[in-house]
Amino acid sequence: MPFNVINTQHYLTNDARTCLEKNDCEIIDDSLSDITEDEFCRTIRGIDAVIAGSERYTDKVFKAADKLKIIARTGAGYDQVDLRAATKHAVWVTTTPGAGSHAVSDFTIGLILCLLRNIPAMAQEMKNGEWRQFAGRELSSMTVGVIGAGAIGQEVIKKARGFGASVLAFDVYHDHAFAENWQIRYVPLDELMAQSDIVTLHTALNEHTQGLIDERRLKLMKKDAYLVNTSRPDVVVKSALINALKEKQIAGAAIDVHDPAPCPPGDSLVQLDNVISTPWTAYKTEEAIDRMCDTAANDIVTVLRGGAPRFPVNEL
Repeated sequence: MPFNVINTQHYLTNDARTCLEKNDCEIIDDSLSDITEDEFCRTIRGIDAVIAGSERYTDKVFKAADKLKIIARTGAGYDQVDLRAATKHAVWVTTTPGAGSHAVSDFTIGLILCLLRNIPAMAQEMKNGEWRQFAGRELSSMTVGVIGAGAIGQEVIKKARGFGASVLAFDVYHDHAFAENWQIRYVPLDELMAQSDIVTLHTALNEHTQGLIDERRLKLMKKDAYLVNTSRPDVVVKSALINALKEKQIAGAAIDVHDPAPCPPGDSLVQLDNVISTPWTAYKTEEAIDRMCDTAANDIVTVLRGGAPRFPVNEL
């Protein structure tokens, strides 16, 4: 009997499909979006594995998943999965750590440069027949504050240091060898917010980081500082950020992650003049997609063959 694997990702590569199919997996392409929890429960019955996106896996879903053995997330986050329920029902949850580090860090530096040099606005003005130069700022003169110095955060640090920027970092874990090698300082979060010219977010979403950047912390920032978010939308209190931007408490922001996604027309954050918005695309390079899909497919095959996955986030 073949294994039934739901694939929710439109970008699943041919190599990953071939890997699954050669290992007796029948792939069912289904986004699992825009369905009710009850419909989700009916769909998940008889399914052995899922290549998962941002759909929500609740305790009720796990109870209905009579054959499910693994949820393989293509990415580093897993905040949409009830990890306790997954473990209780003996379902592995995996991610693809490091697969998107170069892609997201490249994109983050790109957003920072766009903010400092006003590149998107000038490019659009040129298309409109306008010739207006903008005096920007150099990244080498900046202090970059990196919140979350894991795989992605460390790549951002390396690239920012390559531009000559000073770097402050905040993380619960301090990699002292890395800090010494790249000449950065770990500091408390409030100190980072107050001293940085650019604050960039690279932390997972959990009970400790939900709403981490709130009204109080935004008020700590310099008036000419920028906020960049390529992590998760709920790490920042959206209403507080909108107010800070409207009142010019900070100079601007670059936001790649949104709630809801896609954004509705006229989204109040996207429409602000001092915001650069992109459609949750920092991770999306051909190379990163290849790595994510290969890693997810290989972990699925390993688990369905009775082994333990390479990149689990829970313990069974």
